[in-house]
Amino acid sequence: MLMQKLKRLSVGLLPHRLIVGQTLVLLVCAFIIFTAQAEAVIRFTNRSLFIYNPAPSATTQYKVSLTYNNAGVYTTTVGSIDMLFCMDPIPTDPCQPPAGLNVSKATLSSQTGETGFSVLSTTANQIILTRSPSPVTETPSTYTLSNIVNPTDTTHSFAIRLSDYPTTDASGALVDLGSVLSESSQGVEIETQVPGILVFCVAQQVTADCNGTQSSNYTNMGTLSPTKTLTATSQMGAGTNASNGYAITVYGTTMEAGNNVIDALASPTPSAPGNSQFGINLVANTSPGIGANPIGGATNTSVAANYDTPNEFMFHNGDEVASASAVSFVKRFTVSYIVNSPPNIRPGVYTTTLTFICTGRF
Repeated sequence: MLMQKLKRLSVGLLPHRLIVGQTLVLLVCAFIIFTAQAEAVIRFTNRSLFIYNPAPSATTQYKVSLTYNNAGVYTTTVGSIDMLFCMDPIPTDPCQPPAGLNVSKATLSSQTGETGFSVLSTTANQIILTRSPSPVTETPSTYTLSNIVNPTDTTHSFAIRLSDYPTTDASGALVDLGSVLSESSQGVEIETQVPGILVFCVAQQVTADCNGTQSSNYTNMGTLSPTKTLTATSQMGAGTNASNGYAITVYGTTMEAGNNVIDALASPTPSAPGNSQFGINLVANTSPGIGANPIGGATNTSVAANYDTPNEFMFHNGDEVASASAVSFVKRFTVSYIVNSPPNIRPGVYTTTLTFICTGRF
């Protein structure tokens, strides 16, 4: 266009030879002017955009990566970067902001390479970064922006039009130019769950993991005698994936025959034949020789304080007898029972039913 205008100015004003000479001069000038304008704006290289959460309308972080092009013949000083969010990347087209996008509350949370920038200003679709004007090198640089609200449209890409300037407010002649493209997307959701698990079994004998056949829940302790301690054992296994473990509690009464009662031991007490005693513990004993210590791989389980002393027994309805403090493999506990009777005990069939309840602490 410039060349054609210059030719028209020369027609009819000068002799033919001079016209040709001036035309050649003007053509050379026009070529030089065009070339200089083309080289004044160069391109960022290695441009990319990483969106930490691409879901529509999500508030997330954007990491913009670029390398300044230091090959231009003009200034390489940069004092500001303009990031303009539009539906298309072409810098000469009108900018249509992506629907739902909002960068007005964006903050610059980190930067690498060419640094020293801070947020100068924001609008719903534009961020301007500023710093003291400084020369740039061809060092890969990143700028991570937080508090950006994604576009709502998942059917169309959007762009960030990038440009930098030697000024601090993105004014004047720009230095580098370039765009990055991305798109909001609805992520693929994959879900699973771990159900709460509580394993518990009670019988005369149980397997180590509560699987398989268990024995019966009934024991005949024999005939009461003032010179002999009657004994029995039962077992229970417990395990859970509850974060706070579990607790095992015992409920029931002492041995009774109608209105006749054998006294429950109110505190840990040694077995003493000839006395009215009923009690339990959950450890191995030698007097009488009965019971066993807990067995299993779990290391965070314990027997309650009143039931963990060898050769001492007690019973109180509602007491916690064992527990685990966290997730636990199945552990097997052996409960030992003792019954002692005085010489004047009234005849009858003395019985009791004890119920052990295991509660998971989820």
